[in-house]
Amino acid sequence: MSKIDSSQSKKKLYLDIGNSSIKAAFKEDGKWQRVGDNFKSVTYLISWLNKNRGSIEKLVVASVRKDHFKLLYNQIEGLEITEIKIEDIPAEKLDYSTPKTLGIDRYLGCLGAFNEAQKGVVVIDAGSACTIDMMDSRGIYKGGIIMPGVQSVMNIFKISAPELPEIEKEIPKNWPGKNTEESLQWGQIGFFIDGVQSALERYKNKYGDLELYITGGDAETISELISESSKKDLFLIFKGMEAIFNG
Repeated sequence: MSKIDSSQSKKKLYLDIGNSSIKAAFKEDGKWQRVGDNFKSVTYLISWLNKNRGSIEKLVVASVRKDHFKLLYNQIEGLEITEIKIEDIPAEKLDYSTPKTLGIDRYLGCLGAFNEAQKGVVVIDAGSACTIDMMDSRGIYKGGIIMPGVQSVMNIFKISAPELPEIEKEIPKNWPGKNTEESLQWGQIGFFIDGVQSALERYKNKYGDLELYITGGDAETISELISESSKKDLFLIFKGMEAIFNG
C-alpha cells in the first residue's frame, strides 16, 4: 500500500467508502493521485491511517456504509473528519423521489463529471454494482439505474453451476456461440453490455446530447466493449467530493 510522502505538506485525504471496498485519493499540484490499491476493510484502513496520520491534514469522507463510517469516526483520533452526506445536497438539485435512500456516490460521480463537461452527463460507475446515472445541463441529478456489475454477473454460475468453465471478459465474434465458452460470454458479458447499451439509448432518446463518463474498477472493460464514445475518469467521485467540500 502506497504512503503519502510525509516530507511534503500535509494532504487532505478523500475517502470513498463503498459496499465492497474503500478508495482513497488526494490532490497534489492540481493532480489527483490514488493511495495504492483499494482498502478491502475499514479495519485495514484505520490501521493505515494511524500509521500515516502525520502526513494527513484532514479526512473528507463519502460513505454508503453507515457502520463503516461510524467505526472509522470512533477509532480515529486527532484528525478532523468531514462526512459528505446526501442531506448536504440542496433539494432542488435532486430530481429523485427517495433522496434518503440515494447513495451519495451516485450523486458525487455525476457532479464530478458535470463540473468537467459543463453540460448534461451520464456516468457509468462500474464496480460490484454498476450504476448508470444522469445529471442534466442545470446540474440537477435526474436518477438512474442499479444493475449487477460485470464481475457479479460473471460470478452467477460459480455456485449454481460450478462445472461451467471460466470465461474472459469479452464478446465473441461468432453469433450465436459455437462452444460453451462463447455461449457463456454471450449470456454473461453480452447480456451485461446489452443492458448498458439499452440504458444509454434510453437516455439519448429522452434527453438528447449527453457526455458519457465511465469510472470504477471495470471502467476499462466497459469502455472497450460499448460502441459509444466515452471519457474514463477514475476520480469522478473525488472531484464531486472536492466540489461539495469547497462549496
